[in-house]
Amino acid sequence: MEKKPTIPRLPHAFFKWYCQPGMYEEMHGDLEEFFYERAAEKGLFTAKLLYLWDVLRCFQPYAWRRPTAPTNAGIIMFRNYFKISLRSLMKNPLNSSINVFGLSVAIGIAVFVYAFASWTFSTDQFHEHKNEVFLVTFLADRDGTPQEYGTTPRPLGAMLREDFSHIEKVCRVEDRPVVVKYGDRVYHERVRYADPEFLDMFTFPLKQGSKASLADLNSIVLSENMAEKYFGTEDPLGKEVLVKFDKDNGKLFKVAGVAAKFPASRTISFDFLVNFDNLRTSPAYNVHDWSSTVAATFIQVDDPFNISSIEPAMDKYKAMQNSAVQPDWAITAFAFRPLATLHETSEYIKDGISRSSKDNYMSIVFMAIVAVLMLALACLNYINIAIVSAAKRLKEIGIRKTIGATRRTVAVQFLAENVLITFFAMLLGVGLAMGFFIRGFEQMWGFDMDFRFSDTSLWVFLPATLLFTSLVSGIYPALYISRFQVVSIIKGSVKFGKKNTLTRVFLGLQLVFACVFITSAVTFTQNSAWLGARSWGYSQHEALYTGLPDAQAFTQLRDALSSHPDIVSISGSFHHLGRSEQTAVLHFPDRQYEATELKVDARYFETLGLQLVEGRAFRENAANDKQAVVLNATLAANIAPGVPSSEVLGQVFDIDSTRYEVVGVVADFHAYDLSNKVEPAFFSLADKNDYRYLTMKTKHGTEKEVYEALQGQWATLFPETPFMGGYQEDVWGLYYEVIDIHAIVWQVVATMAILLAGLGLYGLISLNVVGRIREFSIRKVLGARLSSIAANITRRYAVLFAIALGLGAPLSYQLMKLLFDAAYTYHMPIGFSGVAVAVFVLIGVLLLTVSIQVARLRKFNPVNGLRVE
Repeated sequence: MEKKPTIPRLPHAFFKWYCQPGMYEEMHGDLEEFFYERAAEKGLFTAKLLYLWDVLRCFQPYAWRRPTAPTNAGIIMFRNYFKISLRSLMKNPLNSSINVFGLSVAIGIAVFVYAFASWTFSTDQFHEHKNEVFLVTFLADRDGTPQEYGTTPRPLGAMLREDFSHIEKVCRVEDRPVVVKYGDRVYHERVRYADPEFLDMFTFPLKQGSKASLADLNSIVLSENMAEKYFGTEDPLGKEVLVKFDKDNGKLFKVAGVAAKFPASRTISFDFLVNFDNLRTSPAYNVHDWSSTVAATFIQVDDPFNISSIEPAMDKYKAMQNSAVQPDWAITAFAFRPLATLHETSEYIKDGISRSSKDNYMSIVFMAIVAVLMLALACLNYINIAIVSAAKRLKEIGIRKTIGATRRTVAVQFLAENVLITFFAMLLGVGLAMGFFIRGFEQMWGFDMDFRFSDTSLWVFLPATLLFTSLVSGIYPALYISRFQVVSIIKGSVKFGKKNTLTRVFLGLQLVFACVFITSAVTFTQNSAWLGARSWGYSQHEALYTGLPDAQAFTQLRDALSSHPDIVSISGSFHHLGRSEQTAVLHFPDRQYEATELKVDARYFETLGLQLVEGRAFRENAANDKQAVVLNATLAANIAPGVPSSEVLGQVFDIDSTRYEVVGVVADFHAYDLSNKVEPAFFSLADKNDYRYLTMKTKHGTEKEVYEALQGQWATLFPETPFMGGYQEDVWGLYYEVIDIHAIVWQVVATMAILLAGLGLYGLISLNVVGRIREFSIRKVLGARLSSIAANITRRYAVLFAIALGLGAPLSYQLMKLLFDAAYTYHMPIGFSGVAVAVFVLIGVLLLTVSIQVARLRKFNPVNGLRVE
């Protein structure tokens, strides 16, 4: 039997690929018949060519396969879950609102904490050379404790520039108070003297002018704020401003540059920037004096790793420094602090040029704890309500399982619903964060956190928060609800809205958290009032002060004001509490102490109401008192620990080879705000030719009138010099505003906690009442009073509240003690009043919630309740 020829494989495969399955057998049957006939008549080669031609001719749209829609079961499944979730949200608006609101508040707080942490971590990171620029510091042992200082000897910068090839740039920085005048605008300012490399080492771009202008001794660079302050809408470039260094010396500078707006996350900046060599114009300023210091010296190295080769070679500079100063000012070593982390270490550097971020890092920890607890509150709310409200969906679950749904499928469905709810909550939470939490915080503190959606890390944080919150709040309800069997559901043996131990445990945790937050808000508010009433150690409320351009100004002002009937006393000083002081090293035969020195006159103690506890104050016009000192109680206790203050009277010590005798001790006083500990301090007698402050004590209630009189006399006597006075109670600046902000923040947090706990409790009790509607209907039919029904509802939660508050009250008390000890140097004694307020508030929330449900039951027709299956 003759073998049939084989149909060409590739043309056949192509035809099979494009031809519709329903037409394939008929069409290819014809092609196959034609192929065999042609092979027999015309030969195999010709038959193959004609078969290929027939395949190509049949490649027509009528024969093409029709594209089929994708049937991805996963996509269809989640699309259905999405629809079910939306329907469930709309079908249960109360539960949905409580869940979405609670989660949105918690997520909003989390986004706010992220924004603040991101802003803090970005501090000084905008500097291009942050890793190559280092602050030079030195270490010294003043009173047995090593201390790091941010100042450096004046000649050090120039020598470092010459001696080390790895050092590419050096910049010395000095700050001085001046008077700046342009037209009729005259203000006290601080000018920053810096080497021309300053604008190369630090990334402060100029929006007008050139960085090279800093090399010109007659040029000045302004910050954006100062340009607006002095020139408004005028173009400042080329304008001249007068800078008065003191009463008799000044210089005209030409504005050669205006800096762009500084980033808010900075610790170093400037208002006015001039060339460092302008300091050389003062005869008293010797740049080669090793016994004098500059505010800061920065170096820029070619490679950060090369700093390790520079540090060992600093010993020769240490020897130069120590040979030029008194032994008590000797240093032990030089150190280098990188600009990138300077804001983190500045807390431990005395007299440093950079602000510290320590408080911000502590705030991040506290706020992160608050955010986690708020998320926990919201998630517990969701878990409770999801478990209890599942009673309405038992039939749905039973039907799904009857037609083949597994426990895994049901759990995934509930998780998908939770992801959708959390997604809506996240959208609302981001809006709350931007419109309320972040904006409110920025307005209270007066800065911009620069929160932007273009932050790439934000798009990692938000999905992570969404996933975490969805799983934490949804995993347990999904697993719990999906475990019920079809038989139990059909029999009706699955009961919700009545006794459920787990929901009670979760509600108890919510109450504990809420108790902690309410206690915090009350305690912080009380502490603000306590700090406001705390004594400063002297009478600040009836005192006024003013800085002076020179000692002659003191005599002029004193003579002009001495006849004012409301002025009780006037004193002069070289230093002033809250405004200026200096550090001195006290040498005793067997030890030495570092302490704050204030040079004042004999009437200073009376004027400020400093309380003398031992000995005497200075005597007026007593020449012997030039070597007399009055200590504060802290310094007296350090000198003679464990003995009465009177034991230090008559003791002598040396300061810079001059011997002094202790003649008195005053009670401790706060030279600066209450965030600082009382430091060892002493008073010495100021020379009258050195007076730079005038202080006045007024009669009670006349402070405003005397202040206006002081301003008037100043304007008459010193018309060219801006007024430098103020109320003594204002020397701490914004400290009390900061304390009040702490209280406001905790009040907001406590309010949110009360809302979350209250809404969760309302939802649970509402569902409980719905689950027991037949019982309450029967009770009403049988004549039960509303008070009896209210007691019945309340009784179910009374024990829970007692246990939760019994745990939450002592926990809140202990947490407040720990928190206040960590956050405040001085704070009120922590008592139980804050805890008591929290307990009463939460009990009030319970009674209010129950009363709302009872009011609804009062209007409810029991006939409708008895119809419920």
